[in-house]
Amino acid sequence: MNIRARLVASALVVPALGGCASDGLPDRSPEVTGTVTADGAEQSLTTVSDDYYEGMTLRLADAVVVDAAGAQVDAPSDGDEVEVWVGGGCNESRPVQCTVVAVRVLG
Repeated sequence: MNIRARLVASALVVPALGGCASDGLPDRSPEVTGTVTADGAEQSLTTVSDDYYEGMTLRLADAVVVDAAGAQVDAPSDGDEVEVWVGGGCNESRPVQCTVVAVRVLG
């Protein structure tokens, strides 16, 4: 393979490999940001960027949870600032009930 062909192949392979290091977060902006508050065994979202989500329980059993660097973590801690992505529709209740698909813990 000549040098030009190698350069072209490298230029095509490197960006493709870069896309493989995904943190698992949806390719869109989070629906809400806020602070995690622990009430016994449950965590909820307070001090939110959108009042609709105030008090929403963070059920994370099937959610992707990563830290600010994109590394997987078990769950946020009480007082952590987070970004939250939800999936599908939310149940209209007070507080709202949504399926959490991803959380990024900012600290």
